[in-house]
This record gives sequence, structure tokens and C-alpha cells, in this order.
Amino acid sequence: MSERLPIKDRLAKVLPILRWLPEYKGEWLRADLMAGMTLAAFTVPEAMAYAGLAGLPPQAGLYAAITAPLVYTVLGTSRQLAVGPTSAVSVLVASGLQLVGAESTGQYIAMASMTAILMGCFALLAYLLRLGFVVNFISESVLVGFSSGAALYIASTQVGKLFGIPGGEGEFFERIVHLARHLEDSNPWAIGMGLGGILLLLAGEHLARRVPWALILVFGSITVMTASDLGARGIHVVGEIPVGLPTPVFPHLAPSVIRSLLPTAFAAFVLAYIEGMSMARSYASGHRYRVDTNQELLALGFACLGAGVTRGYPVAGSFSRTALSDAAGSRTPLAGGFSALWVVLVLEFLTGFFARMPEPVLASVVIVAVRGLFKLDSLRCLHRLRRREFWTATAALTGVLFLGILAGVLVGVLLSLLLVIWRASQARMSILGRVPGRLQFSDIRDNPENITIPGLCILRFDEGIFYANAQSLREQVLKLVDHCSLPVRTVVVDLELTSDLDIPGVEMLEELHKDLQDRGIRLRLSRLQPSTRDLLDKSGVTETIGPQNIHSRTIGAVSSYLNEEATHLQENYDILPDLVKRMEAMVAGRADHTDGEDQDRLKAVGQKIGEIMDILKARSRS
Repeated sequence: MSERLPIKDRLAKVLPILRWLPEYKGEWLRADLMAGMTLAAFTVPEAMAYAGLAGLPPQAGLYAAITAPLVYTVLGTSRQLAVGPTSAVSVLVASGLQLVGAESTGQYIAMASMTAILMGCFALLAYLLRLGFVVNFISESVLVGFSSGAALYIASTQVGKLFGIPGGEGEFFERIVHLARHLEDSNPWAIGMGLGGILLLLAGEHLARRVPWALILVFGSITVMTASDLGARGIHVVGEIPVGLPTPVFPHLAPSVIRSLLPTAFAAFVLAYIEGMSMARSYASGHRYRVDTNQELLALGFACLGAGVTRGYPVAGSFSRTALSDAAGSRTPLAGGFSALWVVLVLEFLTGFFARMPEPVLASVVIVAVRGLFKLDSLRCLHRLRRREFWTATAALTGVLFLGILAGVLVGVLLSLLLVIWRASQARMSILGRVPGRLQFSDIRDNPENITIPGLCILRFDEGIFYANAQSLREQVLKLVDHCSLPVRTVVVDLELTSDLDIPGVEMLEELHKDLQDRGIRLRLSRLQPSTRDLLDKSGVTETIGPQNIHSRTIGAVSSYLNEEATHLQENYDILPDLVKRMEAMVAGRADHTDGEDQDRLKAVGQKIGEIMDILKARSRS
């Protein structure tokens, strides 16, 4: 019986800060503090811009940018992941809430906060069920396609603000059509400010990546708006932002409204977890440490709950800010905590200043930020190396553009599941031959010098047998023996890789035995896992196949074949002398280094080979 962990260790499992804080080094503080300051400089304009994507006032983004990083500092396992408002989740929230419909601005804000709370509940439920492994089933090609589609979709939501054109609701193509029809209504002042902002941000990335160009752009544009009459020329500004920190409150909504928010909350949870884990794993791999997939569910859950009860909205790991955190030299999750504290200072002292931020500048910040989501290099790589996966990525991309972010997430998950099912049903089977000079077997396609034995076909199922691939494997075996150039008298199946055989797998082996028997072919099984052998015994399949046809090692199955086929081998002496000599030398050498049952079998095989050699010599003289 295992001993219970001490209370300190149990707490450290759910509060990772207890693991790294006692080991915190003094020289890390400056690095985390500077990284937090740099992160905050980018977070403030991005959070306000992303709140606009979600159809929320800018302070909602700032509130979420405080609570979520503080929670993640305590519960998260990634040293670089920057948690807070993100572009993709913001657009998803907007899409979902527009489908539900709100009676007032106040109810819309409450619905966004409730979506964050429901999303947190989904994450905590997944944590309790230990479902962190599910992220492994999301295809990388689907992520590439979804991310690229989301980049185009999000950029399309900002083009209207960039051109000073009001309206333009709906999905991607509806907004593009609206923009094309109203180009003559463009505001040249808005275009100039927006394009100027994009050029500054792009140039800044090349000149000095760590400089907070977005914050410089925001401060500069606010100064220009304050000192000029551009407001009278049709350039819209953010507007008033409440001073101070939010008061925690639970959003009050009717049960029917809460139920209608569940699909949006679930889609946001799936998207946020996939986004966050893909980044956390990537940076953890680069810095040689591991992230805990289940602990990340707990961190995401409480981060969303915190954002929801402080008038924020759903959060996730940010691609752009995570890259910035790493480039700024963050050493621990404390960098995110410091970033949140800098945002607190903005809410306490600088809200009046940010109220005059022009919308075209916010649009330029969003467009440049989501540029990194468009994975052009990855799409090119898929097109060059894996054409099937390229079309999968294209399907995910077009799903987002035609159906929207909310439906696009579901399309992406469905595509990933279909890929898993399809690959599972297309199990690979290897044809084995003996490695020269050894009693081991390997794939003859990879090792064409391997030795094969006439009449004997040795196969290995390279994935475990289960209900999804059982019939595919059976059909592959039958097709192989039916189209083999030489008659097959025995088929040996290596089952070492089948560790969890199910009932359809058992039934398939029984059917395969009968199919081969009808063709005059014997089926032998080798290298069975104990659980597989136990299930075959209990189901009666062992008796059907014959206990003598089940072997602990593949060489044992080959030995039995040679023993039983001696007469047939003698009749085909003209093609066998060289093979028999090799077998005789191999068996003799191996018998000197084995004992027990294996040695007895090898001696029996050696004796039979000797008899065959005598017959071959006699016939060669006659």
C-alpha cells in the first residue's frame, strides 16, 4: 500500500508556486520585473483592443489582464505563458453572444463575464476528470489552418475601423463585401493614422524588438488627438474608462440565458486550452522543462473564474505576449504577476489619458498582433511534405472564414477526431524477415537483406488491435496471402504491440484463423502480452486456434513451422540447400548460448535440419 504524500507535497502539486518560490534566486527578480514591465506595456493596448473585438468596453480587457495573470502566477506550470485577453477568444465570444442576443449593454457585459465563469467550470471539470491528455488528439495541421483562418477573420473585423467605415457586421466575406461597397465613404484621416500605426509597428519589430512600440504608438496618438482637432474630422476614440479596480460581483442572468451561453463557453474553453498548451509545450521544450497538462486545466479554470467575477471575460494564453515574455527574459511565472500590477497602476492613474485613444490605432495594434497567427510557412511546409494534411489545414481555414470563429472551433475539433479515427482504422502491418546471423526479425521493407523462408509469412501489427482497425488488419492479411507470388502454408502474427486487446479484436483473430484455414493455411501467434493471452484463453479462441500454435517468441513459431514442414521442404530440395545451410549454422551457434525450453527447441530444429541436409546430399548424388 503506497504511503500518502506529506501535506506540503500535496499542496505543491496543486500550487506550483510552492515548488519554485522557495528556490527563487535574487538575480531572477530583476529579469522578471523588467519582463513584467515590458509585458504590461504591450498588454494595456492589446487588452483594450481585444475587448473591442469582443464587443466590450476597454476596461473589460484591462480587468481580465489583471486577474488572470495573478491567478496563473500561483497555479500555472509554464514560465513563459502570458495569460489574458486574446484575439481569437475575443472574436469567438463576440460571435457567440451575438447569436444569443442581449437586451442591453449591461446584460451583454454580464453575459461575457458569465461565459468566462462557465468556461472556468468546464476547465475545472476536465481537471477533475484528468482530461489533459485530450489535447494530444488535436491535429497540428488543424491548428495551423484554424490559426491562419482566425488571423484573416480577426483582421477583417478591424479593417472597417482602419478605414473609418461604420457597420460591416457578419462573417468574413460579408465584411469584405461591405468594405468594397463603401470604400468611397472612407475617412482619409483614419486611414492615414491606421496605416501609419501599422508601418511604425512593423518597422519597430525590425529595429528593436523589445521596445514597446505599441505603447509608444498609443501614447503618441493620444497626444496628437489631444493637441489637434482630429476628433472633429470623424476619428472615433475609445471613450471614458472607469477609474480604479473592479468590485467582484457574480453576474445575475436568467437560467435560460445561462444555458444559451454553454456552447460558446465550451468552444472558448477548447480553443483557450489548445492555444495555451501548444505554446506552453513549445517554450517548455526550448527551455528544457515540462508543463503539466492537467495542472494547466486547473490554472485556466481559476483564471477564467477570476476574470468572470471581476467584470472581465474569457482569457487564454496569448501568442504574441508569450513570445514577448520569453524574449524579455522572464525566468518564472512571476513576470505575469508583475505585468498585472503595472496594469493596476494604469487603472488607478491613467484611465483619463487612455480615454482619447483613437480607434484606428487600436485597429492597427490588432492587425499587427494577429499577423503572427497566419502560419504561411507551416502551410507551405504541409503543401510540400504532407499534401493530405495541407488539405486538412485548408478545410479548417475555410471553415473559420465561411462559418465564423465559433463554428470554426467545432469544425477543427471534428476534423481532428475524424483524422484520429481514420488513422486508427488504417493500421500498418509489417512483413518480417530474419536478420542475417541473428534469431531476430525486422521489417523487410526497411531491411531488404533480411532472410525469408518459403511458405512462411511473418507479420507484425504495428498498432494494437482494437475495434476500429481489426477488420482492416484482417483484410490486409488475406489480401497479402491471396496475392503472394509463392504459396503460403503458415502465417505467423507477432502481437507484441497489442497490449489492450478488446472483444472485436478477439473475434477478428478467430475469423482470421478460420479464413486462413479455409485456404489451407495455418495461423500462428507469437509474443503475446499476458493480458492478451489471458483474454484469448478465457474467450476460447486459444482452443480454436490451437495452444500449439501460440508461441512466446517468433523464433519458436518458425521452429515449429520447420519441424512440421520437413517433408514438404524435402520435396523442394532444389531451392533450399543454401537456406538450410544458413539455418543449420545459425541454430547451432544460437543453441550454445541458450538454455531451458529454447535450447531444447533449437536442438530439435537442428536435428531436423541435419536430416534435411542428409536427404539433400543424397538426392544431389542421385
